Amino acid sequence: MDSKILKNFLKTAQLGSLSAAAQEACVTVQALAAQLNKLEQQLGFRLFDRTNKGVTLTDEGRDILPWVTDVVKSSAELQHRAAHLRQRGAPALHIALNNTFPDAVNQALMAFLRARLSAWSLIFSTSESPENLAKLARDEADIGVIIGDRLPAGLYAVNLPGLNIEVVAASAGMPVNNDTVLIKPLPECAYSDCFERFVSRYKKGYAKLPVHYSGSEHISVAMMKSSNSIGIISRRVALMNNLTILPEFTDALRVTLLMKTPLLSDRDLAAFTPDPPLPLSA
Repeated sequence: MDSKILKNFLKTAQLGSLSAAAQEACVTVQALAAQLNKLEQQLGFRLFDRTNKGVTLTDEGRDILPWVTDVVKSSAELQHRAAHLRQRGAPALHIALNNTFPDAVNQALMAFLRARLSAWSLIFSTSESPENLAKLARDEADIGVIIGDRLPAGLYAVNLPGLNIEVVAASAGMPVNNDTVLIKPLPECAYSDCFERFVSRYKKGYAKLPVHYSGSEHISVAMMKSSNSIGIISRRVALMNNLTILPEFTDALRVTLLMKTPLLSDRDLAAFTPDPPLPLSA
């Protein structure tokens, strides 16, 4: 079976739309539909139910999804290995870790990825989710650790099991008064949805406060320390900076490994169990 067709099957399953998947794959919708029809003929069953709203996997499609992921992953590994043999050097993978996590968690993740991706030379960097997304978009990273649910289309996403970010509302301890402002994360920031849930839940107390904007957790902390403001940040960062945590609001965000090529699957990541065990939240 053609690995490109299998890869386009994964894109279609992820995006739930033939037009969106065709755009990502740089083919026409008609060409993509022909590829999927050919794959269904080869397999002997339908892969998608098609409606006006898009496409969804059939039971058979869901059943073979992890196997197709493994085949596409193996194909990508083969291509990288061939590049290694041509260049006589280990092909490099750039991995953008997330500095919201403590060093111990990132160290455990680095050790795990080195073991799972031993055929590559791994180059690590660390930054917040918006910059990691930018690195992926600029082709400066092959894999990025992303916090939250706002994930771009066209990349392969695998949840990191056991890892989560505990999110709180915090301030420098000043009382809420006429000078108090809310620090609102920009839409590309990990905590933007948490901010909306916070304001929606406590409309009477906070919805009418003026808003200042922040592009990163680091900036939010600096603003909270320098003004009478309330921000949405991780519990770990709030405690590290001796900020006052508002007792009425907590939230949680998942952590995702985003990949330009599906080099790791859910089954690979299920084996991520640091030794000794770490408190995998922040």
